[in-house]
Amino acid sequence: MVEENKSPRSSRKLNLRPAHEDDIASYLIANPAFFIRHPEVLDAVEIPHPVRGSISLVEAQQKRLKEQIRQLTARMHDVNSIACHNANIFRTFFGLYNDLYQCGSVHALADLLNECCRAYLFIPNTRLWLNGDMVLDLQDPGDQPYVMDIGSFSSVCNDIMRREKVSMGKLTPQERRIIFADDELLYSRALVRMGEYGDMGLLAFGHADAGHYHDNLDTFFIEQLADYIALLLPRFVRFSDRR
Repeated sequence: MVEENKSPRSSRKLNLRPAHEDDIASYLIANPAFFIRHPEVLDAVEIPHPVRGSISLVEAQQKRLKEQIRQLTARMHDVNSIACHNANIFRTFFGLYNDLYQCGSVHALADLLNECCRAYLFIPNTRLWLNGDMVLDLQDPGDQPYVMDIGSFSSVCNDIMRREKVSMGKLTPQERRIIFADDELLYSRALVRMGEYGDMGLLAFGHADAGHYHDNLDTFFIEQLADYIALLLPRFVRFSDRR
């Protein structure tokens, strides 16, 4: 009886599971010229696809590369958008600093800040608040509406901002009432505490887009602005020096 010879091609069709798949993967990674020496493997290998049945190895690699290119393009677009946004903020604040220095009262500071942010940064509502517990005297009695009572200020700093210098996120009804006087068109906020110890006051930015302010945003420019305003405030306000 003559034993039937098995061709390499027929043995290649056997459904054999390699004992050491990691070794095979390591070998292929370390020997990229393998498929050049054995081009027939590229034609024989098929990869399961959840929609299209099965696709070739080359097609799978092309699909993977296209997806990687798509992700990189989207990432570059995001980086470019952030860079353009930051450049616009820099230009706006750079011109704003000199105008703020010319102001003669807290309400002049607040009005200028609000108008500038609305016109150039499309931020609909910006608020400047003084900590009522730290204010001893106001040079201009018209600045009294910008003084926040100690109960509300403590609630913002401790409960909302969790004692952080900067806080960003969606605006709750309680926050909207305390900080933005129930402005119903606002849905997200950025809050920055002013002063060395964060007890001088509060700078607040409100936006109509609920996702505009979030934890991943860069806070450099608004922190710098808050620090600059904190330097100007003692010209119009006499603060307590107790800590």
